[in-house]
Amino acid sequence: MAARSALWLQLRTSVARWGFAPLLVLGLAILFGRSRFWIGIWPETGAAAQISAFFVSVFAAGLAAWIAAAVELRGLHEQEAAAAIRPVTIELTRFAAALSWLVAPYLLVAAVAFATTAATIFPPGVSTFFQYVLLGLTTIIFGTAWGWLVGKLLAPLVAAICAALSWFIATSLLEASTQLTRVSGPPWFELHLDSIAVRLAAVALFAVAVCALPARTVRPALFGRRVAVAVLALAGIVAAHLTTTVVSYRAPVAEPLCIQRTIEYCLWPEHEKYVPMIEELDREVAALPVELELPDRVVDYALSGSTQWIDEYTARELPGRFDPEFDISEGSRWGLARGVASAILGTVFADCEPQAEPDPERRWNQLFAWLEWRLAGGGAPDYRTNAPADLQAAWAVGRDVADASSGQDQAAWASTLIAEVKEHHRCAG
Repeated sequence: MAARSALWLQLRTSVARWGFAPLLVLGLAILFGRSRFWIGIWPETGAAAQISAFFVSVFAAGLAAWIAAAVELRGLHEQEAAAAIRPVTIELTRFAAALSWLVAPYLLVAAVAFATTAATIFPPGVSTFFQYVLLGLTTIIFGTAWGWLVGKLLAPLVAAICAALSWFIATSLLEASTQLTRVSGPPWFELHLDSIAVRLAAVALFAVAVCALPARTVRPALFGRRVAVAVLALAGIVAAHLTTTVVSYRAPVAEPLCIQRTIEYCLWPEHEKYVPMIEELDREVAALPVELELPDRVVDYALSGSTQWIDEYTARELPGRFDPEFDISEGSRWGLARGVASAILGTVFADCEPQAEPDPERRWNQLFAWLEWRLAGGGAPDYRTNAPADLQAAWAVGRDVADASSGQDQAAWASTLIAEVKEHHRCAG
C-alpha cells in the first residue's frame, strides 16, 4: 500500500509529466506527417507507430538524467534513508512514474495508428503490429534507464545533455547492427518475438540495477560496487542487442492472396488493400491496343522465392525459373506498373538472346515506357530518376506515343517495335 501511494505521489509530481503533451504532438506529427501508405497494412502501421519511439527515447534519456541528477543534487537520499519505504523502492517508483509519463504518449500514438488501420478493411497480420509497438517500447525503456544512470553520475544540466546526445549518437551509429528502430514494415519482413522478449528482459534488469544505485555522497563504497553491476548489466544489454535478430526476411507464404484476372496476381495477405489497384491495372492490361503474350502469373515482391537472404542486407539469387515480381509496398501505381510491364515484356521476348549488339534507339526501353504508362493509367511518374539522358529520351518517346497517339496508331507502333526488337535480338520464332 505504501509503495502504491508513493507511486501515485511520484506520478503527480514527476517533472516528466510536462513532456506528455509535446511528445504526443510530436508522435502524431511523425505518424501522419510522413507518407500515409501504412494505413490499412498492419506491419506498416506498427512500424509507423514505432518510429516515434526513437525520438521519445532521446527525450527520455535527457529528461531521466535530469530527474535522477536533481535527486542527487538536492540530497533527498538522506531523507529517504529514514523513510518507512526502502530507498530502492522509492527510486523504482520515481523511475516508474517518469517512465509512465514518457511511455504514455507513445502508446497513445500507437492506439491512434491501430484505430486508423482497424477502421479500414482490418487486414491480416495484426499481431505484427503489436510486435513493432513492443520493439519501440523496449527502446524507450532502454533510453530512460541509460539517462537515469548518467544522472546518477553528473550534475543535472550536464547529465541531461550528455545522456540525450550520447543516446542519439549510439542509437544512430548502431541502428544497423542492433535493429533498434525500423523505418518501415513491409510484409516480407518478420519480427521475432523471442528476441524482443530477451531484449526487454535485459533492459528491465538494467533499469532495476540503475535504480538500486545508492547516493554517491551517502554510501560511496556501495555506490561504486553497484555502478559496476549496472555497467555489467549494460554490457549484457549491448550483447543481447548485438546477438539477437529482431527482424529478418520472411519465407514466401504457402497461401498468398491471389487474384485471377487477365493475369493471375498474387500478393502478401497483408497487402489486401491493394486488390482494387490490381484490378484497375488488369483492366488496362485487357484494354491494350495490341495483343501481347502475357505471363501466367506475377507476384508481390519476395513471394517468388528467387532470392535467398543471408541476412537483412545480403542476398543471393537462386538458379531456376521463378514468377516475375512487382513492388507495391508503398502503394505506388507506377511501381506496380513497372513490375507488370517488365513481366509482360519478359514474356514477349522470352526466346530472345540476351547478348546482342547495343541498340542505339533503345527500342526495348521505348516499349517498356509505353507499356508502363498505359498500365499506370497515364499522368506523370511518381518517382525520380538519374538515368542516362539517352535512356530518359527513349522513355519519353514511349510515353509520348501512349499519351498522344490513337489506339490504332499505338498498336501499329508497338507491333513494329516488337518485330524490330525480336530481329535485333535474334529471337526464336
